[in-house]
Amino acid sequence: MTSGTPPSNNWSPLGHLGKPTGSNTAHSGNAHPEALVIRCSFDVLEKMKRVSLGAYPGEGCGFLLGNDGEQGRQIRLVFTVDNAAGEDQLRRFQMTPLDFLKAERTAAKQDMEVLGIFHSHPDHRAIPSTHDLQGALPHLSYVILAVDGTGPSPEVVEIRSWQLGDQRLFAEETLQSQRTNTP
Repeated sequence: MTSGTPPSNNWSPLGHLGKPTGSNTAHSGNAHPEALVIRCSFDVLEKMKRVSLGAYPGEGCGFLLGNDGEQGRQIRLVFTVDNAAGEDQLRRFQMTPLDFLKAERTAAKQDMEVLGIFHSHPDHRAIPSTHDLQGALPHLSYVILAVDGTGPSPEVVEIRSWQLGDQRLFAEETLQSQRTNTP
């Protein structure tokens, strides 16, 4: 579930979208005292879902590009990358330093910055794992999408955002999405 202030200006909170699956434990479950509200458009959210579903039964991943502001973080673009975890893609995601460099260059060209990373957890909750904790960097948002593959087709059932705290524990951020008017 999401935490923080109630949504305003047509922003909808994200979190548990269906039945939860599996379990992971490398988090505190408390809101990070410095955590910002993370906002993204419906289109950005849908792209993260497509990447996650397309990678199933493996983990999909990418970078979240946008801007920080007084109202929180605005994710404007999803920069997808191939999961470099090799045969371990069913349980892990990995991004290369070159992936990070390309994401930073793409962000800079569009007057944005890398604000976070998203990845999927096939058949597990959208809660950071011990492996996620080992590779986490402070100040980035980590959006996790839980993909449930037990039905006729995989579906995203939970989306949550996390930030690494001072105690090397993840704390949950508030994640909101807004449908934009497209012609």
